[in-house]
Amino acid sequence: MNFFDFHCDTIGECYMQNKHLASNDLHIDLQKSKYFEKYGQVFAVWIPDEKRGEAAFSYYQAVRDCFYRECAENAEKILPCKTAAGIETAFYAHKVAAVLSVEGGAVLGGDLEKLDALYRDGVRLMTLTWNDTNEIGNGCFAENKGGLTAFGKRVVQKMQSLNMLVDVSHLNERGFYDVAEYTDKPFLASHSNANIVDNPYAKARNLTDDQIKVLIARNGLIGINLCADFLGNNGQTGADAVLRHLSHFLDLGAEQNLAFGCDYDGCTVHPSLNGLDKIPYLADFLLQHGIAQNLLEKIFFKNGYRFLVANL
Repeated sequence: MNFFDFHCDTIGECYMQNKHLASNDLHIDLQKSKYFEKYGQVFAVWIPDEKRGEAAFSYYQAVRDCFYRECAENAEKILPCKTAAGIETAFYAHKVAAVLSVEGGAVLGGDLEKLDALYRDGVRLMTLTWNDTNEIGNGCFAENKGGLTAFGKRVVQKMQSLNMLVDVSHLNERGFYDVAEYTDKPFLASHSNANIVDNPYAKARNLTDDQIKVLIARNGLIGINLCADFLGNNGQTGADAVLRHLSHFLDLGAEQNLAFGCDYDGCTVHPSLNGLDKIPYLADFLLQHGIAQNLLEKIFFKNGYRFLVANL
């Protein structure tokens, strides 16, 4: 099967734990890529909320260097990709197509010129906030319920001029609608579920039906997140919960807009889903529970691939 995933924190864990992409005990390593004919992965550099200013940028640089070092050391299996053509080249060569992203606009430290530096580094997607407030706006758990700042509005407009994808996962609701207002190109929620889970954590983090409809109308993309807290309650967080979210998205008309953003190595995942090697099981479960093969191919690969080709 083919698979394109829009969010993992694996490269940050490799850096922090001194582990390697070739083989490790994390959710993702290159040995597990053998399960796929074509496999694309967005590798996020997560910026913790406690890191700000130059500390945030220095941390980004360190993890960025780790990403490129690991790609170079495993060049026979993985290729860092900055363009749609690069992704096609990786697949043609039977390599993992690796796209670099940043999770947390605090990396900019309020300096718009740093966005150019990120783009030169190969960053092609940026999640505007993590959970709290930064110079761009407010995350989903921030006390401040305001939307994008004046700086944040300049950031999203410049990102679109660079063809850097704007990611609204973790952003609060007001900020989401500001992104919709101040951009004209498609944007995405790289790792976000539907607001159908009855716990406060999921209520703040998952997408409302109206947000989902905006993403559909804007030809955006939604990556289904495997994080247990966002999938369900009381252990109801396995493949059946994925099916529940998937069905809700489909009921709203998101067939062309769904992908996966598993959040591997960034969260707690149900044991039946806790690694890249479990993705074929998930696909088979969904097939056995009424999701047609052609639709599965869209959600696991084609929608995401098409989105990147159209927008990078």
